Amino acid sequence: MYLTHQDDVADHQKFHDHFGCDRILHQDEIQEGTKDVEVKLIGTDNIQLSDDLLIIPVPGHTKGHTVLLYQNKFLFTGDHLAWSNPLQQLYAFPNYCWYSWTSLVNSTQKLLNYSFEWVLPGHGRRYHADASTMQQQLKICISWMETQNARKS
Repeated sequence: MYLTHQDDVADHQKFHDHFGCDRILHQDEIQEGTKDVEVKLIGTDNIQLSDDLLIIPVPGHTKGHTVLLYQNKFLFTGDHLAWSNPLQQLYAFPNYCWYSWTSLVNSTQKLLNYSFEWVLPGHGRRYHADASTMQQQLKICISWMETQNARKS
């Protein structure tokens, strides 16, 4: 069971007990309630779980937040990125950035290195577009994030 970060782990123990699955969480996200997860990711390098599953560390919302890229098409983003209907663009959450906004901006820039068509968040709206449009949306989001960073500094 893949866990993106520390504040979205509800009932992980129940799922583990029921399905007998291993749980995956970054070491920087481990707390008392998750100290027994079976797979603890370390560092900032990507982790290739299989040919079509890639874990990408994206610190920002939290220090050890990660996203999961499946089949170079589906990006499970946790609390890193979602679609904003009011803004009509991809969006990060400045009011819910618990670690570092600058790191969040840098992590979003890092996602420009990947091709995907779906943003599937833990909170917020999902977004689907062809890979080219997704790249454009990421760039729009990064530009917006940089204006938020300037206001927060």
